[in-house]
Amino acid sequence: MKMTRPLTIREKVIISYMLLIMILAWLIGNLLYSNYTLAQSYNELMGDLVDLNNISQEIDNSMESIDRLLLTRSTVYIDRYYSHMYDAGAEMVVFENGNISEENYYRMKDLRQLMVSYQGYCEKTYTIALSSNDERYIENYNDAQRIYGYMKALIQETYDGISEKGFSNYEQMENYNNLMWWIFTILFVIMVLGASVYAYEFSKEITKNIHELTEASKRISKGYFDLVELKGTPDEEISILAGAFNKMVINTRRLMHEIQRKADLEKEAQFKALQAQINPHFLFNTLNVIDKLALIEGADRTCELIESLSDLLRYNLRRIDAHVTLQDEIYNIREYVNIQKARFSDRLEYIEDIDENLLPYTLPALSLQPVIENAFKHGLEGSEEKGEIRLTIKEFNEKIIIEVWDNGKGIDKSVLSGEKKSTSKGHTTGIGVDNVRQRLNLYFKEKSQFIMENHEQGAVVKMIIPKVRGEGYV
Repeated sequence: MKMTRPLTIREKVIISYMLLIMILAWLIGNLLYSNYTLAQSYNELMGDLVDLNNISQEIDNSMESIDRLLLTRSTVYIDRYYSHMYDAGAEMVVFENGNISEENYYRMKDLRQLMVSYQGYCEKTYTIALSSNDERYIENYNDAQRIYGYMKALIQETYDGISEKGFSNYEQMENYNNLMWWIFTILFVIMVLGASVYAYEFSKEITKNIHELTEASKRISKGYFDLVELKGTPDEEISILAGAFNKMVINTRRLMHEIQRKADLEKEAQFKALQAQINPHFLFNTLNVIDKLALIEGADRTCELIESLSDLLRYNLRRIDAHVTLQDEIYNIREYVNIQKARFSDRLEYIEDIDENLLPYTLPALSLQPVIENAFKHGLEGSEEKGEIRLTIKEFNEKIIIEVWDNGKGIDKSVLSGEKKSTSKGHTTGIGVDNVRQRLNLYFKEKSQFIMENHEQGAVVKMIIPKVRGEGYV
């Protein structure tokens, strides 16, 4: 099952702000829509009332034009009468094009019919009044006045109906709008309080985790490495910091353990080296004197052996924790083999198969000589057959493989099985094979291999190390 990745602090903050903004936008949107609807309703109501008022006013003006015409007998008022009637009809069209109810639609239809009758009586009134002194125009005038009253009553009825219903709806919408404002205020207060509590808890959790890291760092700086590993948190950044801190503590513990092991090995090696040394300066001076005497007496081979022994001692007395090149180690081995050949004469054959491109790479000092010593002491000494030692250094898969093979009696099975450690000692420093294995592991950070095997004839010790130039494997 795929594990979901925890949210980062940045993602949590962004999500929180987005939720807050979305809620506020929803509330503000509802308020704006409510205000817009309220204003729209009010504008429509006022527009309908204004249209009805304009219709009523134009009809009043038409009646006033008829009255003035009868008083002055001037035909100018006929044009004014028709102009007002036309405007009244235009205002009715505007009113009807609005959002009117079915009831008001039929009222307007009745009003149009009344206007037709009203217009007919008005035309008969001013026609008779202008053509003769006949009093019959009064009867038509009275009928026009009666129809005028009907129209005014119908308009007022429509006006009152719209006012009553419109203002009632407006009041309801205003109450709803006020309710929305209260809801907005309450929700806004709740959101502010909720956001404050969330921000407090969020910051408290972050500062708590950072405080734990700070306290742990203080203890580490004082040298206390016995800390319980910090637990992970839901925050990815803090989890990464806690994980990195835990790894740092573990690596520090490991490094301190390795340093302690290295120090113990150095002390052991130095102690054994001291046991094997008999006043090095006195020994070197004595060897130099013997070397000069051998040279004077013409003992060239003796002189050569003394020089080899002097170089071998000088190399072996260097610091055990120093790193050297493969070239230095091989030169030291050749001096050692040169001395051993004086002992074994033709009974010893030493063979090298070395890739010279690998000579500049480094390893701990005195890593090869103890293995060669072990081959002589336990592989060849006491054997009547011709001894053979082969040193092979090759590269494979970006690693250096060093093999020391001898045709001696092989390695004890108890040593190969791990039941018994090798106690082989060399003739100089006395540093054993186990010490070499441990120093290789320390130098190459557990990246080396040290293998001892028996073959059909003899034994082989194989060292597999990384290619390093410098102070050690990183």
